[in-house]
Amino acid sequence: MDCGNPDTTVCDADPFYFPADTMECHVCFASAIATEQTIQCQGGRSTTGKENGPCDSLSASRTEGEWYRMDQIFAKNNREACFALQLSRIPLFHIATTVGPCVILVVLMIITFIMPMDKGDRISFGVTIQLSMVVSLVFVTEVLPVKGALPFFATLIIVCMGLMGVFLFFTIAIIIIHDKQGSLSPAKKTFFLRYMSRMLLLGDLSHLTERESKETGPVKQDIFELTNDAFNPDDVTAIDGEGFAQIEFGNDSRKHQSSGLESNMLSCLSKLMSSVDELTKALNHEEEEVTDYTLLADVLDRLCLVLYIVSIAAAIPMTMYLGK
Repeated sequence: MDCGNPDTTVCDADPFYFPADTMECHVCFASAIATEQTIQCQGGRSTTGKENGPCDSLSASRTEGEWYRMDQIFAKNNREACFALQLSRIPLFHIATTVGPCVILVVLMIITFIMPMDKGDRISFGVTIQLSMVVSLVFVTEVLPVKGALPFFATLIIVCMGLMGVFLFFTIAIIIIHDKQGSLSPAKKTFFLRYMSRMLLLGDLSHLTERESKETGPVKQDIFELTNDAFNPDDVTAIDGEGFAQIEFGNDSRKHQSSGLESNMLSCLSKLMSSVDELTKALNHEEEEVTDYTLLADVLDRLCLVLYIVSIAAAIPMTMYLGK
């Protein structure tokens, strides 16, 4: 308690547990006459009978602004008459306006590691979340009185912002690795794409590139052969007597009325159209080429996600212990 003047009493608050912090103030009065006097607290109620309860017991809790208030009157060492005031902050408003949005932002940071690398901008998304956390920190510091120590929640926001910044740098490195070409060494491929991917519940990725090459190789070869055979004149049958040319391509059999060179041109055009259709279908089903570095980026991305969740969970008790 700090008594600056006879009409003002100031109590220092401890906002470490904001928004669930409490404050207790004691105001004591003693006789200025140097005589042997004894102050005792009677068992009855105060003169008003409404604001304060019996001596040495707290009154019923009532709302005062954003606080729950309880009062107590007691005698200290039979020499002082004391009045105690206990205040407990109502946390619902600050949980809805400050704590809740910060928790949502911390969870939304997980989307940075789930978002596909070739779609959207991970870095701008993460920076936007960090700026939102700065706004929440400014709001917390404006609500609380300026003191030497920050409350636990404000310190936790700073720690989370630092972790977000660190993992954003990791995300930049993963994006660079994802775009690299080439193959990994056998040792790295075994460690990252086999053992670590299994630990991260991604399965064995060490043989995926080999399987993809085996699957896409025959398709490309079939497309090449199909294109080269598009103008093979052996597939055109002879023209019948009525001037119709029989054109056969696969299971497709057509007749066109033509003669001589025109029938050959129609035959080639028909086969070309069919070849284009087959080529389009084959290209649509052909999967994107998967390299070792693409799979390595997926493994590191999942690793960053796990480390981020573990770091946030560990930051809560560590911040509580170090801050207090």
